[in-house]
Amino acid sequence: MYKTLAACLGICLLLSSAPVWAQKEAVAEIGSTVMESRISPEMAVELREMPDLTVESAKVLAAPFTYDGKVLVPLEITVSNLGADTADEFNVGAWGKATDGNAYGFSYFVPGEKVMPDPRGGVLCEGLDSGEVKTYQGFLFLGPNPVNEPLNPGTEYEIHALVDYNLDPDASYYEWGVPEKDESNNELVIKYPQFKPAIAVIDLKKA
Repeated sequence: MYKTLAACLGICLLLSSAPVWAQKEAVAEIGSTVMESRISPEMAVELREMPDLTVESAKVLAAPFTYDGKVLVPLEITVSNLGADTADEFNVGAWGKATDGNAYGFSYFVPGEKVMPDPRGGVLCEGLDSGEVKTYQGFLFLGPNPVNEPLNPGTEYEIHALVDYNLDPDASYYEWGVPEKDESNNELVIKYPQFKPAIAVIDLKKA
């Protein structure tokens, strides 16, 4: 016991007599060693072998328009798999809103593509190989929010493109989706129009 106590006192005296920069380096080395030991080599291999679905890009293909009490946003979404192959099903879609109106919605429809059953919705994608890229061109439907109000379609929109998502408020209570290496890159937010047109003011007296 006395040997242990003497050794501890010796280390403390050594640190107190060392320069501040040396103490910081010693603490940094200890901290980094602890952090590295939290991920085992087996876990690192498992992470490398997991899929990694991501939204590469999203863009509005044409001006949104109204039809039958809805705003239709022509929307293209491109997704890819940055990780290992996956044969699991997942969905691709979006939700959006008018920032200067009351239009809001999360129904994304692509002609000719299967639909993920409720409550998740969106386009059904039946797996994606490593490095594979898929592009979908469809429509995002927006309606009035609250639903009993007259539609104010607005002219400016915020759109959240999504892959492997679940908008169900109870989603945390059950299992769903593809286990991924990185879950933070499944959403991409865009604005429409991307750039507001500049208004030129002309002085007629100088024209």
